Amino acid sequence: MTNANTHTIKARSAQTLNGQTAPSRRGRGFTHESGPNNPNIEWYTPAAVFDALGVDFDLDPCSPGSALSNVPAVNCFTINDDGLTSPWHGMCWVNPPYDDTDAWLEKLAAHGDGIALVFARTDTKWAHKAMASADVVCFTAGRIKFINGRTGRPQGSPGAGSMFLAWGERAARVLRQADLGLCFSVLS
Repeated sequence: MTNANTHTIKARSAQTLNGQTAPSRRGRGFTHESGPNNPNIEWYTPAAVFDALGVDFDLDPCSPGSALSNVPAVNCFTINDDGLTSPWHGMCWVNPPYDDTDAWLEKLAAHGDGIALVFARTDTKWAHKAMASADVVCFTAGRIKFINGRTGRPQGSPGAGSMFLAWGERAARVLRQADLGLCFSVLS
């Protein structure tokens, strides 16, 4: 398991098309995905995101550890704590590992109090499920320049935009006021 504020992605060597596995036609994948030209790298959420949100979180269940994280959270779970199976409390910040986004978003939705940052993959089943249950969905204005875990600096541009999802009244209010992009309440 990878911690959420870090984005370690496994190389994709095949894609599924109509239920069949076919060789990948894309050589290196998205900028923040690993592959032959981009080995596994951890990516951290930049401090500017938290400056815009202007709130301290009670828990970051997907933390790379406080020394590596910009997340203003009172408590954090690292990979050693297994944040996905540990009990959560208060308003949570969730930037999940890309290999199991759905499980992390399901847990945050059930918890009902927090903000998640994920790729804006609006065509996926997990995104539809998460957006339908969230109180607010916010599509970022521009792409977030994540911090390269090796260099500690912003690098490149991810291959897709991002979105924030908020569950709970306070988290929804914080996200709407942050001016990070276009925010919507989904009617399902």
